[in-house]
Amino acid sequence: MSVLSVDTSSTLVDGAKMLACTSTACCVADGMCLPLDFLKTRLQLQNELLPASAEKLGVSQMVGKIVRTEGLGAFYAGFPAAMLRQATYGGLCFASYPFVRDAVGGATTGGTGSDAPVAARFAGGALAGGGASAFANPTDVVKVRMQADGRLKLLGQQPRYEGCLHAVRAIWSEEGARAFYRGVLPNVQRAVVVNGAGIAAYDQSKQVARRLLGEGDSLGARVVAALVGGVVTSLAGCPFDTLKTRLMNQDPARPLYRGVGDAFAQIVRVEGPLALYKGLLPVYCRQAPFNMLNYLIMEKLTSTFLGRTI
Repeated sequence: MSVLSVDTSSTLVDGAKMLACTSTACCVADGMCLPLDFLKTRLQLQNELLPASAEKLGVSQMVGKIVRTEGLGAFYAGFPAAMLRQATYGGLCFASYPFVRDAVGGATTGGTGSDAPVAARFAGGALAGGGASAFANPTDVVKVRMQADGRLKLLGQQPRYEGCLHAVRAIWSEEGARAFYRGVLPNVQRAVVVNGAGIAAYDQSKQVARRLLGEGDSLGARVVAALVGGVVTSLAGCPFDTLKTRLMNQDPARPLYRGVGDAFAQIVRVEGPLALYKGLLPVYCRQAPFNMLNYLIMEKLTSTFLGRTI
């Protein structure tokens, strides 16, 4: 059976159980991988709109600088917002994916579950991810702001926020509700590409790995699929991730970018095209273990509480 394959006649109770399982898996996996997400954000914001020739820190240098100046706890900045984001975005995306995939596959080719074509798997991931991302955008804005705030300390400036709740109140009072949807377009675009390509790659590669390994739905097939999905997700999503990070973090009083197109043009012109792939290594180093933890935990939970194998 394919990843998170479920009967479309599932009851509302089963749907709630599925959401609880997927949200829990996403939160546990993201909590364990959050330091790499924090590192990715800092690398993406490094040397913002400075020429490509500007001196920049590598991954290990950035880690060392953060530890020396901010302490180990900095790697968990924005933890509450990250958990809320995964409970909403991650949970909704993975819970709705099999329903959307089977609806698309059944409507176009009559193929559902393990018989669904790659196009249906891509469409399922893209639609589920895009919708969930738009819904959860406010939590992503708070998380990015909290992760970026430590840079102000290094410049001898006062951090903008004392914590996640203070960040929510401050953003609402100072910038208005629209600020929570800053960067929503690249965020949704990223989710469409990342989930369309990433979940489809996991789903499809697991079927291939099962046939090649001849072990059925084994741990080995899931690990191989998670690694393949991590590569595809990282390469496809990194440019969109950089754009949404820059847009979410900019000061509304002194905005650097007018929108997605302007941000893309300025970054490429000033920093060079490779700047869109800043943080690619920690993106993949996070995505690979996140995929493995997320899918393995998710499949165990759905099997236990829904009585369905994956």
